[in-house]
Amino acid sequence: MQHLQSLLGILALVAFAWVISENRRAVAWRSVAVGLLLTFLTALILLKVPGVARAFGVINDAVGAIAAASRAGTSFVFGYLGGGQLPYDLKVPGAEFVLALQALPIILLMSVLTTLLFHWRILPPIVRGFSWLLERTLKVGGAVGLSTAANIFLGMVEAPLFIRPYLASLTRSELFMVMTGGMAGIAGTVLVIYATILGPLIPDAAAHFVIASVMGAPAAILVSLIMVPELESKRTGGTAVPEVAKVASSTMDAIVRGTAAGRRRPDHAAARARHRDGAGLLAHGHSMGPGHHGRCPDGHQDDPQ
Repeated sequence: MQHLQSLLGILALVAFAWVISENRRAVAWRSVAVGLLLTFLTALILLKVPGVARAFGVINDAVGAIAAASRAGTSFVFGYLGGGQLPYDLKVPGAEFVLALQALPIILLMSVLTTLLFHWRILPPIVRGFSWLLERTLKVGGAVGLSTAANIFLGMVEAPLFIRPYLASLTRSELFMVMTGGMAGIAGTVLVIYATILGPLIPDAAAHFVIASVMGAPAAILVSLIMVPELESKRTGGTAVPEVAKVASSTMDAIVRGTAAGRRRPDHAAARARHRDGAGLLAHGHSMGPGHHGRCPDGHQDDPQ
């Protein structure tokens, strides 16, 4: 029954994308079918092949190591507020966790690490491999394939920078693919935060996020091709995979650039968390009717002071 529900959900999403499409008659259903098949094959390989499953176990270990390294730094700077040893007996489980001082600093560390991995030419071959696969199967241009593949590891702000020379020449459909690919993936910085928070509750949380991000690449392209079909014959960037541009001139420069790029993200993440929770509380109070706007979801009345 669950498999049938999932299948109906996929068909419903494809149908909804077709209903709101700019040009329903121009939808290339062959590319859509190939995109669906590629998504299913990706899921099958990532979830069922034993060797791949063990590789994702390594990813979970790496996420744990990154979280431990970040905790060591924050505890040195902020003491027990940053994850160090508590100077008192903990009475409420989980009360020692401070999001701003223990989870958000991981963003800064991951920004530096990602920049270093690109500078050391470790991530570029992986990105180029995903890009080549997307181009050969879904017949997208090299620029779109590279940006979508980079979104598996980077955020929607950083990934398009790899194709900056091509941005002005993208078609309307290609530009929409780049935007959709950015919304479909999850940046490595945010991935580590989610995996750190959900790790105690969900086994192999990091692997789940990585698999979802990889599967999101072909899915984003197929939805884009339905909503904004390609009406031009050109493929920006050609059929060859563009070279991934250098992000820094040296290791120290990569550390400095990664630190500068990640410095603003914890503030943005904290602001989004505050706004989301505040809006949720307001919506909850509104749904409960008049007189409940000052009540928290657990039922107690907020202190008017």
